[in-house]
Parts: sequence; C-alpha cells; structure tokens
Amino acid sequence: MHRLPIFLILFVALTACPSPAPEEGLSYDPPGSTDTDDKRITLQERYTRDVGGTGVTFSTEFEGARLNAVEAVGENAFRATIRPENAPVNNSAWYAFKVSAEAPRTITVELTYEDGDHRYIPKLSRDGATWAPINASAFAHDTTNGTARLTLDVTPEPLWVAGQELITSRTIQAWSDSMATRPLVTQEIIGTSRGERPIRMLTITEDESPSEYVLVIARQHPPEVPGQLAALTFLEAVNADTELARAFRQRYAVLAIPMVNPDGADEGHWRHNLGGVDLNRDWGDNFNQKETQLVRDTFLQRTEDGQVVFTLDFHSTQYDVFYTLDRDLQTVPPGFTDDWLSAIQAALPDYEIVDEPYGLGSPVSKNWFYETFQAPSVTYEVGDEQDRGLLRDVSEAAAEGMMQLLLAL
Repeated sequence: MHRLPIFLILFVALTACPSPAPEEGLSYDPPGSTDTDDKRITLQERYTRDVGGTGVTFSTEFEGARLNAVEAVGENAFRATIRPENAPVNNSAWYAFKVSAEAPRTITVELTYEDGDHRYIPKLSRDGATWAPINASAFAHDTTNGTARLTLDVTPEPLWVAGQELITSRTIQAWSDSMATRPLVTQEIIGTSRGERPIRMLTITEDESPSEYVLVIARQHPPEVPGQLAALTFLEAVNADTELARAFRQRYAVLAIPMVNPDGADEGHWRHNLGGVDLNRDWGDNFNQKETQLVRDTFLQRTEDGQVVFTLDFHSTQYDVFYTLDRDLQTVPPGFTDDWLSAIQAALPDYEIVDEPYGLGSPVSKNWFYETFQAPSVTYEVGDEQDRGLLRDVSEAAAEGMMQLLLAL
C-alpha cells in the first residue's frame, strides 16, 4: 500500500487497463457538450434501506455516493442501477455505495447503467479512507452488455464500494489546510460553486512579489480521482523541503486550484457540475458556468502584472497521456513542453510517454490558457487504473523536471 504524506488515504497498486485512445475535445464528447448553458440534472437520492427484507442494507448517505436503485433478485443476489446526473454524458459511469448485512454473508451485486457502461474497477474500503481494489476473482466485467458483477463479503460493519477512492471537497479542505501550515503556502477561498461549496486556491512561493507564474488546476470532472491524486503529489513536490524546490519558490509562484468542481465530486456526478455542464467545455468563448468564470477571473487578476510560464490541468482517462499543443503554436518560453516530457522520460526510462498534440479547436482549459497567456499548456490525463506508486513517481518527476527547466531560463 502507498500513503500520500499529508492526508491519510491509503492505496494499493493497481494494474493499468489500456483502452483505445480518445481524442481530445469534440470527437470524444456526446452531442451538445459544448453547449454550456444550464441543463436540468437529477441529484442522487440519499437513503439507507434494507433491500427487499433480505437483511442486506445499502446506503448512499455520504458525499460522493451514486446508486440510484437496487433490488433483490435472489436470496443473496442484487441488481443495482446507476444513472448519470443528466444525459447525454461522457461515459464516466461513477458509482459509490455502502453495503452491510445483519449477519456475515457473501452476496453478488450486478452493476447496471443507464446512458453509459461500466468503466471503473471497484475499490473497497471498511472506513472510507483506506482503499484496495476488489480481488480479480470477485469481479466480472461484461463488456458486451456494459455491466459488472461483484462478489462481496458483507458484515454488520459497512463495506464501502466505489469506482475510485473517495476524495471529496472535505478531503481537499483537509489537504489544503495541511499544506497551508507551511509559511510559504497561502490558502484562500476565491469564491463558491453553484452549490455554495468553497473553491480553494493555494499560492506556493517564497517571493513576496512574484512576477512569474505556473497555473495548476484539477478535478473539473468528478470521477477523475487519479488525476486528482497526481495533482496533489505534483503540488507536494513543489512544496517540498529540497534545494530544488526552495530555489524554484524563490523565483516562481504556483497558483493551484486543486478542485474546480466540488459540487460534482460531492454529489457523485459522472461528469458535470450542478448546471448539468461539462466544465472542461466551458472555456474559450463560453464561460457560462460560475466555476469556470471564477477560475478565469482569479487567474487573470493575480497574474495581471506578471508572466505565466506554464499551465497544467490534471484529468483521468483510460491510460496515461499528455495532451499537448501542436508544435506549430509558438509558446513563451519556446520548446518547453518537449524538454519537460524529455525530463520526465529521463527520470523514468521505463515509463512510456504518450504525447498527443492538438490544435485549438475545442473549448477546453488548455486552449484557453494558451490563447490567453501564450504559455506552454498541457492536460495530463492519468490512467484510470494506473498503479498508484507509478502515478506518484510520474507526478514527482513532472514537478521536478518543470522546476529544473524553469530555473534554467
């Protein structure tokens, strides 16, 4: 198991499950995703109930839950239905629930989906903080029907089941509070989401009047927990008590918003905010949603008298990939992205760098960052089931490579 050093969530190694590469932006989206005006959503019902008088209880009374219906289909067999907040929606079919029984027993739960198919290998926990993937022998994925069958040992003590480790806005609050105990880190609430949840920004620097900035955001899409973990690791490396990090902080400031969509994370959404919108299609000419407006306005205000030298947006998809800018787009500093990816590769020679350059056709954050600041801008997508130890190694190498390259300018 692997421990993130600042907040107590434990992970075990997960095996990567590669799938064909999605293209960034429009071709990856369901119809209407770039229409970012408000759309109706249905919130997850919160309940705890004994299903069918079986003595087996399912619960969604916690942040991040998603289980819309469940029925008994046998003495120890259950069928669960998971629906998105609205549709059409990208297939990021999130689920999370607790299950317990009056007396220990083994049950099966079939996960079925509306407007999507099964995607994430189940993670299990007895306390909501310490997670391990389900044993392979207890999990079957029917790729033809888009369903999954879980075999679970349940007891009176609730068992947590989720698509990924649960990281909610409360987790990020605790992590941010811990980061802010260092005198070089400033934490502030820059505003609230549509659901009035705080959106936090960290400023990491030892320069009282910085003029060069790195911008970092994460968790625009609620289920993309591996990207969240990578972002936290990256920021911890920038905040480390090392000679490299100290030298970097004495010259540069990192402005980081670690959770852009706290409503989606806490409500167990597949993709969207409370406005029913994919926030990473609300950039460019859009900015119809409160969260993206807040991020835009904050970054523009804080960097008005300086230069943004690099931007990084953390996400997750089926496998590790760096979505970069077409190389015919001139950045300031020039050639930085290639040098940065080479630095990661040099630090981890057995790790495969997948670099997929794109132009400026889609209204995603990376493109807005470039068009606004002309800075090298990257979307780092972490594999859904990437080994958590390797995830941490890549994120640390990414932070260290960035710091070394920027200090050499």
